[in-house]
Amino acid sequence: MLLDEVIYMEVRVFREFLNRFKMKAVDAYHLFEENDIWGYIESCYEVLHMSGDEAVLNDIQKILQRNGALS
Repeated sequence: MLLDEVIYMEVRVFREFLNRFKMKAVDAYHLFEENDIWGYIESCYEVLHMSGDEAVLNDIQKILQRNGALS
């Protein structure tokens, strides 16, 4: 796994998250930080990169909902 590939996925998914939830980047960034979404993407990258961005975004949404950070 190359760090550049992980960062590229994080940026793509983050942008899609902003579009889906109509959030300011700073607010979404704090959600990702507080709920360790960056760590999730990094630790699960090998599986996630084969799923497609939409599936990754759905997983992130479920994590945030389960944590009570997103309704």
